[in-house]
Amino acid sequence: MSLPEQTEAITPPAGRSRGGLVVLGLLVVLLAGHGTSLWDGVFLDDHWQRAASAHYGWGWNDLIESATIDLSGKWNHFWWQEKPIVWRYARPVAMLVVKLEYVLALGSPVGIHAFALFWHGLTGWLVYRLAAWAGLGRFWAFLAGALFILHPHSTTTVSWASARNALVNACFFAAAVLLYARASFGAAGRPGSSQWTRFVPAMVFWLLALFSRETGIIFPAIIVLLDLCFGGRRHAIRRWPVYVAVGILSAAFLYYRLFVFSVDAVPPVYFSKPSGLEYVPWALGKILTCLFSEVFYTPMVMGLSTLRNLSTEIILAYAVVVVLTGLILWWYFWASRGHCGRWFWFLWTLGAFAPVIPVFTAPHFAYLPTIPYAVMMALMLRRLPGRWRHVVTTLIILATVWSFGVYRFVYRGTVRAEQLVHADMLFEARPPPPGTRVFFINLPVANAYAGLVLREAWQAEGLEGYTLTLATHTLMMDRPSVVERTGPRELTVSIAPPGYFTGLTGGMFLKVLRPNGRLDAGTTVKSEEFDATVLEAGGDGVLKLRFTFPKRLSDTDYYFYVGSPERPAYHLRFDTAPVNLEGSRYGDLFASARSSDPVVRDMARREIHDLTRPLAIQTASPLQQRLAGAAIMSDGDLDLIEEWWEQMDAPGMIEENRRWQEQHATMLAERGHFLRIMEIVGRIVRSDLFLTGAKK
Repeated sequence: MSLPEQTEAITPPAGRSRGGLVVLGLLVVLLAGHGTSLWDGVFLDDHWQRAASAHYGWGWNDLIESATIDLSGKWNHFWWQEKPIVWRYARPVAMLVVKLEYVLALGSPVGIHAFALFWHGLTGWLVYRLAAWAGLGRFWAFLAGALFILHPHSTTTVSWASARNALVNACFFAAAVLLYARASFGAAGRPGSSQWTRFVPAMVFWLLALFSRETGIIFPAIIVLLDLCFGGRRHAIRRWPVYVAVGILSAAFLYYRLFVFSVDAVPPVYFSKPSGLEYVPWALGKILTCLFSEVFYTPMVMGLSTLRNLSTEIILAYAVVVVLTGLILWWYFWASRGHCGRWFWFLWTLGAFAPVIPVFTAPHFAYLPTIPYAVMMALMLRRLPGRWRHVVTTLIILATVWSFGVYRFVYRGTVRAEQLVHADMLFEARPPPPGTRVFFINLPVANAYAGLVLREAWQAEGLEGYTLTLATHTLMMDRPSVVERTGPRELTVSIAPPGYFTGLTGGMFLKVLRPNGRLDAGTTVKSEEFDATVLEAGGDGVLKLRFTFPKRLSDTDYYFYVGSPERPAYHLRFDTAPVNLEGSRYGDLFASARSSDPVVRDMARREIHDLTRPLAIQTASPLQQRLAGAAIMSDGDLDLIEEWWEQMDAPGMIEENRRWQEQHATMLAERGHFLRIMEIVGRIVRSDLFLTGAKK
């Protein structure tokens, strides 16, 4: 395509009615793909973001603090923490958008998700405009916009309110690139035009993108590439005043971000600082796996990148990644031959990944690179000959829709697993008195904001949360544990090997918060709220802990929640009044268990066993150890179980569990499907994809 033809394509295809049909079509694609995200609710960092929106004001410093991730113990106390972990972001524009959305939606999660659809749809339309500018016809430009909207990795970015910075950044950045293209090449094919005012709108949108998310720093390189690829070297030279202006602004931002702006204590697991020559192949490997994930829709959580210990398996995996990615790139450059801007879209895709190389990989990192990649896909499909064009385009669309559905399903299950823990804490619970202390036993890492959730739900500003033990799975407690009251102010928590603080997430959380210390047997950590002592440790894990409190466990200021495979977060009470089973169905059941008729007796004891074991696991009772064996129990065990039933009000628990199951049946089903899929994935993939919590 010649330069006049290329620049003529800057103006969108004529016909307002057809343009309206394009917008309508993109809207249909948006709602069909992401419409159900309106009811995804609040997840993970969203809780902190909501609290920050409600607490902080509208000033610059307030907006900066709203983007601060604080693991210093202000919202959840971790007794093993030695040093505060705080990392801050210079994203005032994104946080202004977040706060505006929160106010306009009146805090409604549905309203906030509706704003996400607006931003995503607007960016999809900008991708359509960019594709049209690249010389693609209306259908192929529309396809580029639709593929962007339905790219599988967009599920997290759109549905997770905490990823709003990526959503807003990409929208502003796409607008900046499109406006720069129009300013640099003109609407009538005059590439020599260089009026300064023509570039101001593009620079304004770029600055909005830059202060929404730091990945906007690639803009200077992108505009140089755009001018070189579409206009040639002489055209790029004529743009040197713009490059100088943008370069000065970029240098000022980098100086502010790196030397003036305080980043505090960023956890090393989150950010990998460049160190030595080995960092180079690691960075190249990471950007390669990110590109592979972008193209083949593989999970963008953890990749093959490693600094050392390159096993044969990893080397072979890299070889497969190189071959498959190379084939796709060969297809692209074959299909885009003769197109003067073909290098631009590929280099923009790579460049968009560059700023996040040092950072722990997350799915929303693919959002900005998908803008140019969507145009690449349209260019690749458009050039296919005859019948192949229809067949391959159909297959690509089907593969994208299928992958999108899988990722949407997985994300929804992840969200539901986290939300079920909070739902259990709030189930039929009354707001506690002021100054309440909430203690979490077996709290999933994904629910680290539980204290904030309870504060908001109960409107209890003085409520403080304390994590006693972390769950053995990122999203739930998947193994039984034992909580035993050993005194009026003392309890012990124990678990079978490998113990607590093991696996990828458990070990990581211990290392991040306690980088210079171990939790060996005999270790004692004292605090104002309680003293924690490691009683038993084995291997890398902690097997038994003792917690001693200044008040009685039954004090009204204390709330205890315990997670188990039976209930996500059951309210464990130490002040229950004994109940009388006589005259009730269960009293008759225990009477039958003592019958002289062996058939009646054995049937009743089996039923009691089957009823009691899940209740014992749910309450983390030591009784579960006696119930781990045969269902036919001894007379002594029967007496002990009946006493436990009376003390714990087991009939009340059974009825409560029935109501819990009925009220949360849909959420439990969604979580169950997700966990089954992850179990299958864990057997096949030797990596902790989707945060399964397994140590591979």
